Amino acid sequence: MSVLTGTALVRAAIDAYNERDLERLRELMTDDVELRPPVSALTGRAYRGHDGIEEWLRDVDESFASAQIVPLELLDLGAKVLALSEFVVEGYESRLPLGSELGLVCDLSDGRIASWLGFFNHAEAREAAGG
Repeated sequence: MSVLTGTALVRAAIDAYNERDLERLRELMTDDVELRPPVSALTGRAYRGHDGIEEWLRDVDESFASAQIVPLELLDLGAKVLALSEFVVEGYESRLPLGSELGLVCDLSDGRIASWLGFFNHAEAREAAGG
């Protein structure tokens, strides 16, 4: 696997998420990765490690007929990347697409993603990334 850095690493992880490519996500994320989608702020639940990646994808697929992250802007902040994106989901019943802001702050360690923190809006993500 070639080493990706910064925004290319996060873009590759978003692509792997959209494709539900569990093996690729495991390659791109550290063994002890911490995943906190925006709903974690409400539930207090985080996903940890490579088993957590699989559980996270399963939970998303059980919640939505489809769920995609559309990156709008990725900013390399050195040891972290701020991803301003749109989260587009489709419900099982309605089949109507619904888009909302999604901000991601990803901490990087040794060429892999060590944490993936999601926020309900871009302003919160910018603040969490350090302004």
